[in-house]
Amino acid sequence: MDANRIGKAISYLRKRAGYTQKDLADRIGISDKAVSKWERGLGLPDIGCLRKLSILLDTDTDSLLAGDVVHHDSGWQGILLMEENSCRLGAGTIIFDKPLVYFLLSYFLLVGIRDVLIICPEEDRRYIDETIGDGSGYGLRLRTVNGTLRDSVQLCGSTGNIMMVYGRCLLYGVDQTRFFQKAMMDRERFTMLVLPKRTRRPSPRIAIDQDRKVVNAESEEPLWTQYDFSDIPILFFPARFLPHMAEAEGVAAYIAQYASKQDVYVQVLDRGFVEIEVDDWVNVQEASTFLKIVQDKCGMNVYCIEEVAWRRGFISLEQLREHGERQKGTEYGEYILSLCERMQRAR
Repeated sequence: MDANRIGKAISYLRKRAGYTQKDLADRIGISDKAVSKWERGLGLPDIGCLRKLSILLDTDTDSLLAGDVVHHDSGWQGILLMEENSCRLGAGTIIFDKPLVYFLLSYFLLVGIRDVLIICPEEDRRYIDETIGDGSGYGLRLRTVNGTLRDSVQLCGSTGNIMMVYGRCLLYGVDQTRFFQKAMMDRERFTMLVLPKRTRRPSPRIAIDQDRKVVNAESEEPLWTQYDFSDIPILFFPARFLPHMAEAEGVAAYIAQYASKQDVYVQVLDRGFVEIEVDDWVNVQEASTFLKIVQDKCGMNVYCIEEVAWRRGFISLEQLREHGERQKGTEYGEYILSLCERMQRAR
């Protein structure tokens, strides 16, 4: 690796994003002297910094390590598909202290995807328009439409790649962004996220090869394992697949059809990740209880979309403070303001 070339790339992309060395350092959690050394070719970011750096500078780790400042556009767009729910759970359903849509949009923010199309029922569309608007206050570019995937497929381009969230779920685990990024590495693959879960029943004899491709063993005999794998409603795939997906009876049906003819790859999350499907009011209570415990014990606000947007460099510290002021007097707003105060003192 050429440290000078990488340093010049970091400097170029930092200035392009509008950060000072101090701004960038604060978001990564290092000193501005470290950033200065990188840019002068006197050192290289460690692995932990690289992932955060690539998101903040709107590039990928491979391009960054190659010193590539030309082909750094991620080319990804997001689709959030929220279908009707029999229990009337929607974008505004509160999970402990924040609406469900905050969790779902945060998944895109974590990997630096700004352009997101939200396909949802009319009630959800109105709620999102009234509370989040076009997303510019969070550094996003949102388009919210009432309808189905089939109705909206023309709104997406046929080139590039898509990250799709097609279910209501709360996903929590350490270094979640890294697993999302790994799923995005090969842009020609259809990749889904799976999670190891404890099971008391025999699972089908399904295996994953060294390339993370799903392969079936010859034997149909059930295989007893300590952990089974459950799919998570988050997909990564080339945009050219979208028209075919839209013609299927649903996303799950398309995945089954595609898997019967083509290769499907998976990104396996570590043990210790938690996924709570939010499909009924019992799930809402479970998710709220889990979130309260995590926040009380860890002292941080999980999936605070304003904080995620700031840490990803989508909004400034001043914009973050404005969000806090608008919610001043609430525990959520005070958390944002306390975060601003800590960052201000660190400067």
